Amino acid sequence: MVSQSQRLREVLSLAQGRLRSLVGEVWTHPRLGELYPEFLFATYGVTVASAPAMREAARLCAEGGSEDGLKLWLKDYYLEHAVEEEDHAEWLLEDLASMGVRRERVLERLPYPSVAALVGSQYYWMKHVHPVAYLGFIAVLETPTEIGFLKEVSERAGIAWESMSCHVRHAELDEGHVAEFDAMLDALPLTEGERSLITVSALSTISGLEAVFLEALEHFQWAHHASTVSSVFMAGEDVVA
Repeated sequence: MVSQSQRLREVLSLAQGRLRSLVGEVWTHPRLGELYPEFLFATYGVTVASAPAMREAARLCAEGGSEDGLKLWLKDYYLEHAVEEEDHAEWLLEDLASMGVRRERVLERLPYPSVAALVGSQYYWMKHVHPVAYLGFIAVLETPTEIGFLKEVSERAGIAWESMSCHVRHAELDEGHVAEFDAMLDALPLTEGERSLITVSALSTISGLEAVFLEALEHFQWAHHASTVSSVFMAGEDVVA
């Protein structure tokens, strides 16, 4: 019998082709050393919203009352993971600072529209359907990059190891998280509708991440050829195009 997590992973595996291609395009970019701060800025936009989104999911679960056992369990799960995610955005700010991008510049710059769309869709699913939807977002994001690959990137692109601390910490701390998540998902007494919602949320997350990676690549490219792009972050300096 196919488990709930196996079914979800099979669907996601079929849907992630373009996302993998875009991620690969970032990590193998010939000017990755210059692109990397812009990539971190895009990642920051998603990461800074994670803990607040989980707390909102927990709040929505609490509104369900004691009759909904799934919501009661999810409330504790989301609150626990919100605490775990709390410092991750700070790590990204520190990585950007190590590359010469001031914290103030990051905080005052508007996030990508694609980031707002990605995160905003989760609030819709959680509020207007069921907060179990956020599990789909976690299922996609809970996949850390391997340490060996990060070392190869650091050497190839000339990116200081200290400037990759967020990715490194994820690789070190998140080992085994995918298996833990899948085991948790398999233990939940989900209805067919709830399973479908998690899958739709996960597919929406993949589509949203594609847009974020694409916008980061396009923004970096346009910033070197057009004066209409407001800003781009580069190592060693804040550049206004």
